[in-house]
Amino acid sequence: MFFEDDLVGYIDFKQSEMKSSFEDVKNFNHRSEYYKIKRYLDDFLNDEIIENRFIVMPGLRGVGKSTILFQLYNYLKDEKGINPKNILYLSMDQIVSFFNTKFLNVVDSYIESILKTTQGNLNEKLFIFVDESHFDKKWAVSGKIIYDTTKNIFLIITGSSAIDLEVNADVARRMIKESIYPNNFRDFLSLKYNFKTNHKFSTTLENIIYFGEKKYINDGILMEEKVHEQLKSLNNHSEIVFNEFLKAYGFPSNLNLQNDMAYKQIFSVVNRVIEKDIPAIKSFNGSTTDNIRRIVIYLALSRPGAISNRKIADNLSISPRLVNEILSVLEKTQITFNIKPYGGAGKIVKKPWNYYFLSPPIKAAINHEMGRFNLDNRKCLGNLAENLVASSLYKMLKTRFRLMGLFYPPEEKSVDFLIRTKLDDIVPIEVGFGKKTKSQLTKAIDKYNADYGILISNRYNRINKYNNIIYIPLMSFGFI
Repeated sequence: MFFEDDLVGYIDFKQSEMKSSFEDVKNFNHRSEYYKIKRYLDDFLNDEIIENRFIVMPGLRGVGKSTILFQLYNYLKDEKGINPKNILYLSMDQIVSFFNTKFLNVVDSYIESILKTTQGNLNEKLFIFVDESHFDKKWAVSGKIIYDTTKNIFLIITGSSAIDLEVNADVARRMIKESIYPNNFRDFLSLKYNFKTNHKFSTTLENIIYFGEKKYINDGILMEEKVHEQLKSLNNHSEIVFNEFLKAYGFPSNLNLQNDMAYKQIFSVVNRVIEKDIPAIKSFNGSTTDNIRRIVIYLALSRPGAISNRKIADNLSISPRLVNEILSVLEKTQITFNIKPYGGAGKIVKKPWNYYFLSPPIKAAINHEMGRFNLDNRKCLGNLAENLVASSLYKMLKTRFRLMGLFYPPEEKSVDFLIRTKLDDIVPIEVGFGKKTKSQLTKAIDKYNADYGILISNRYNRINKYNNIIYIPLMSFGFI
């Protein structure tokens, strides 16, 4: 049981202390997600659409969720003139650790002690930013209660990707989910160089892949030409800039660091996920925590391709059941995700699954820390390129094309990926870095009776379609 006076004193102290943290991000550029949530805030402030006042931002640690919160705080305080006492910031890892209470209790205490009223009688607008919500298992219920009790509170809640598991249908009807993913190349250029490109280019690229229609290809060609013209303004050659992004800069927090320090910071993020976020999702003993780290390293050092749980278990001398549990919890944090073999239930069960990292620099950082690969080596860059394509297709699946299937072909010497559209059409996708032929893609198009296939490679510098193959430069694909 917490002591309310101590809790209120702690919150009051943290409110004053956090002002410096908010100031630190004033000169940071904004991600597109910032503008989406800012629109909801403006609607709420203008009493236009008050239903959209329960925003949830899941995402892997380090992708910039807290920075977005700080930027929104500054927007409310500096541009909209909101009194800081009407903006409550809570970091639930500390609240739960120090006071063992849920954020609903904190909100009630704050409103009663600072605003001298109750939720139900609140007659002024209050903005509540809840960071690290996954440390409070009751966050979703608390959010629903607040939403139903008053129309004068605007909630923004961040947490690990696993917070999706704590949302039931009743809560989901009230909230708006804005998942935050690692940087794509467009984010990187915007945040690092203040380099603005047409956001529709990303959507058009997704449409080219999913639909394969001429109108999207033509639009993509025109937009790509404009992007290439803009890229000429970079001091470094655009290919060098892209390779730096591919290797080290998937996370907003390390954009101003040299490569070595960027890798160390990403490696630190991985360790914090293992040590802090995973225990909040599932309880493991100390030796299992060591095994989680070993499996993450094993996946990072492995070349792209299917890896059976039995092989992991044999290599690390642990049980297949424990391997299954660890792989499952890693996917809940979204450090990793899997791509299953294409086919019926039998193939999915019998064949091994492919595992990728949510952002290529995670794989690069672990390899760097292990002293395993030369990250300027063409083969290593090719592995990172395949991971980039996998993670971008996964993001497409999770954000725009919910009915899309994402698989790998079970036969040997085939393409890298298969996607299935909502019409049950199969689109083979091949990734190339350096010398790459289209023979495997042509065979896959015939095998799966596909209307077209996609070849993504750094050998090309323009989007094009020739016969039934759509060619997309790797750098352009990075904008997805």
